[in-house]
Amino acid sequence: MANGKDASFIASKLRDNVEQSSSGSRRLKLRNLLSKFGYKRRSDTNTALITQLLSDTGLTINPPIVRFGEEWGIEYNDWVYLSIDVPKEPEAPCPLPTWNADGWFDRIAKLNLRTEKEVETKFIIPLLARLGYTEDDRYDAMPVPAAIGAKKTTLVIDFALFNTNLPELHSQPLLTIEAKRDGRLTKRKELETAHNQAKSYCLWAQCDYFMITDSRTIQTFHIARGGCLSGLEPLFSCERSELVSCFGELYARISKEALTKYYMAKISTKEEAI
Repeated sequence: MANGKDASFIASKLRDNVEQSSSGSRRLKLRNLLSKFGYKRRSDTNTALITQLLSDTGLTINPPIVRFGEEWGIEYNDWVYLSIDVPKEPEAPCPLPTWNADGWFDRIAKLNLRTEKEVETKFIIPLLARLGYTEDDRYDAMPVPAAIGAKKTTLVIDFALFNTNLPELHSQPLLTIEAKRDGRLTKRKELETAHNQAKSYCLWAQCDYFMITDSRTIQTFHIARGGCLSGLEPLFSCERSELVSCFGELYARISKEALTKYYMAKISTKEEAI
């Protein structure tokens, strides 16, 4: 196991190696990534440490190497991809003439959601279905091991969204969501707290996009790394009453279709890390 100074140097060398690639990304086997940091076996502690070190240099790891719940998503001989993360502008939204065929967007404008659970079940879950995510794609209350300094902890993400149809992305969260009680995000301090909470979850899950919502306000963000974490300026923001007219833009940014294309591009390189 490399000491703190050596581990930081190794992470920086990997960053340099990625910068020298023609694609802005490199791949290596999980067992080789562990070996570079002096580990033969993985654990919650060392995978969290490597995730933190690489994120501090501005690199993402796709798929993530930490454990979700009781399962390790990848095997020792699976490829992991290191890249310098840059947010992509969305493609123009595809025409979706039936997205309000059942009048759902009109009905939710008047909903009275009394608890955070109602926000989740009556607003977020139906919205995710309209963004193309199935029940199998949705991991509710997903636990993720993390480290705060030397202290190990477990974070719980309200919703993590996957593409379970594609083996290449089976362990890669496409999007995470932080839910709050209706009206909670009207206060700036509450908005900042929810934002920072969701941003931390993305760091450990190696997910580049997150949404925070109390149903009245819907905001999506892209997380940058390397000490340059995304600020409070969202990629997308609208009120529930505006969602019927803004949904095309939201779909273009965080739908299952849009984010599948984004993450597939991140794991397309054949250039190996050295």
